[in-house]
Amino acid sequence: MQIYLPQAVARRMRKHAYLQSIDIEKLKDNPVCPRCERAALRDKGWAEEKIGHCPYCGHRGPMPVTVGEYAAKELYK
Repeated sequence: MQIYLPQAVARRMRKHAYLQSIDIEKLKDNPVCPRCERAALRDKGWAEEKIGHCPYCGHRGPMPVTVGEYAAKELYK
């Protein structure tokens, strides 16, 4: 499966050390921050309530969309 993202989003995702260390198959299951639209990290409560934490903007809360869904449904602005 190929994931196509806007160039600016892909550039930002490539810069993060955590995201550089994992392959794209694992990345597509990470949440997307609803505030800044960047790949976020899972937080306590991910399994029950889809709670995530964004290392960029600091937003912590429900993040129901994953990177795979974000790309497949073209939810980016």
